[in-house]
Amino acid sequence: MAFWMYRIIGRWFRERRLAWVQERFSSCRTVIDLGGTREFWEDAHFDKTITLLNVAEPKAPVCGNLQILQGDGCHTNLPDQAFDLAFSNSAIEHVGAPERQRQFAGELLRLAPHLYCQTPNRWFPVEPHYLGLFLHWLPERWRGGVLHRWTTLNGLRRRPYEPVRLLNRNEFAALFPGCTIETERFLGLAKSFIAWK
Repeated sequence: MAFWMYRIIGRWFRERRLAWVQERFSSCRTVIDLGGTREFWEDAHFDKTITLLNVAEPKAPVCGNLQILQGDGCHTNLPDQAFDLAFSNSAIEHVGAPERQRQFAGELLRLAPHLYCQTPNRWFPVEPHYLGLFLHWLPERWRGGVLHRWTTLNGLRRRPYEPVRLLNRNEFAALFPGCTIETERFLGLAKSFIAWK
């Protein structure tokens, strides 16, 4: 039950974000998404030309207005300002250490004049990747194994532990100089942050 509630709430936030992006960046025709998924865009019915770059090998490189490339979002090897909008939704926390997060943010800033990047808040009590309370506030060495297996919804569903490096607001804002930082709230708490320009 809790897992399905989380999925419903997550879908509501995604739909709201996409509507906001459609309105705010309506003049943008080409989008580069670093770290996204094909399913995200197929469900979105987005009226832009989208290039999706992810480390996973694409099953099919093209689908409608969606082109899928395999690559590293920290080193895309794509030309400067090649797109109208650089987009990333819940990906920067997956790329690794702070230096890789800086590189990922640098690529978003370099690839397009407009930018949208969303990430979960480190201090929100529910960790959205393993669906557990407060576990992500513990030291990294404690998060996997038994604690993950028996204290998170994903652990109980036998999903593997996925190391992520969540950011607080100051860390996130420092990665995106010159961008506006918005706070997404749930029940009054800061759930996630959005950098945009």
